[in-house]
Amino acid sequence: MTAAILFIGIILILGRVFSSLFEKTRLPDVLPLMVLGMLLGPVGGLVRPDMFGQAGQIFTTLALIVVLFHSGLEFRLLSLRGAAGHGLFLTTVGFVLETLVIAWVVRVFLRVPQMYAFIVGAIVADNSTAVITPLLDKLKIADRTKTMLFLEANVTGVYSIVLTLALLGVNAHGETWSLHTVGVEILRSFGVGVGLSVLAGLFWMSILNRVRGLENAVSLTFAFVLLVYSVSEYIGGDGAIATLVFGVMVGNMRLIKRLWLKKIKLQTLSFNRGEKGFFQELEFIFKTLFFVFMGISIHVGAVSLMLMGLLIVAVKFLVRAPCVNWCSGRHTSRSDCAVMLAMCPNGLISAVLAALAAQQLGPSGQVMQDVVYAVIFFSVIMASLMSFRIEKGGLPWIGRAFFARHEEESLAPAVLAKTSPDQGL
Repeated sequence: MTAAILFIGIILILGRVFSSLFEKTRLPDVLPLMVLGMLLGPVGGLVRPDMFGQAGQIFTTLALIVVLFHSGLEFRLLSLRGAAGHGLFLTTVGFVLETLVIAWVVRVFLRVPQMYAFIVGAIVADNSTAVITPLLDKLKIADRTKTMLFLEANVTGVYSIVLTLALLGVNAHGETWSLHTVGVEILRSFGVGVGLSVLAGLFWMSILNRVRGLENAVSLTFAFVLLVYSVSEYIGGDGAIATLVFGVMVGNMRLIKRLWLKKIKLQTLSFNRGEKGFFQELEFIFKTLFFVFMGISIHVGAVSLMLMGLLIVAVKFLVRAPCVNWCSGRHTSRSDCAVMLAMCPNGLISAVLAALAAQQLGPSGQVMQDVVYAVIFFSVIMASLMSFRIEKGGLPWIGRAFFARHEEESLAPAVLAKTSPDQGL
């Protein structure tokens, strides 16, 4: 037991060290954490996934809850206002095409049921905000391009969560896959989840002032998030979707109150910096531990599955290229388009959803999880290396090959200044 506690403490310290090293190396902390897990697990043989037993499943569920709530908390509804043009168009078209093509590739090469193939497609079509955001801070590209990529990363996360959970719900109910059954499942899950989350959000944010007066008040909010998840599951809804929607409600309460709840005479508050910081730290802890756990769970010896993950990453890039070419404005420079092509790594949401699928789908789910983990590993490497090389003037053939309709150089600063990020979208 003491060794396990020491192990967790060392991992969390290393997580901070790896995060700090990103400032100099531009290497996302996801990679060294996964490599550490692989060295401890499949390579070194010191730890095995089955050692965690039921605790591993509980940890995965808690990680899912924390990730979903924090994703909802950070999601800004106002960002959709400026996304009516190229931003949301790129997000939606890219997500749909990547899901369909990757599902076909998985179906052909892994020979899994069609439903399972679409689940993998929906998981892999996500782009990781946690990986993309720090990379964008270091890249010298147009503000408009950064806005589009930031919006895409946030919205694809929501798309991926909703569609994956809907497909898992259809599979759990034993229904035959069709657009109708998936649509019904999404509506059912959303109906219960949104209804519960709206009531829970209004209730909690209206009593937040009183809660803040209690001892350990922030932890009570986390406890309430766990209640929202559990109650939604008990009454026939999807706890994950309820958690996500509850996070969106809490993070956008003032806007929601002003736009849609004007007639309700109820004083609501928003989270302060300390409360948001608590959930940010909580996500960091779960992210750090989960990616090490993920490295431990990877079957390095299964070369075919690792190669399958690499193939899917290549397919994702190839499908994304025409989407970026035709869904971004012609005034977007070729180099910016090349960066947009590179910015599609998978991350924590994909990892947690893959672990959830593995729990529900048996042996096939385990294979799917291994493939998704390989996708995350290779996609983060490619996104980091490509974005760095492109910014330094390397890989010019990408712009010539995929983005010939775009301008060779970025717009002049004076022209960019006239177009705000919202207007550009």
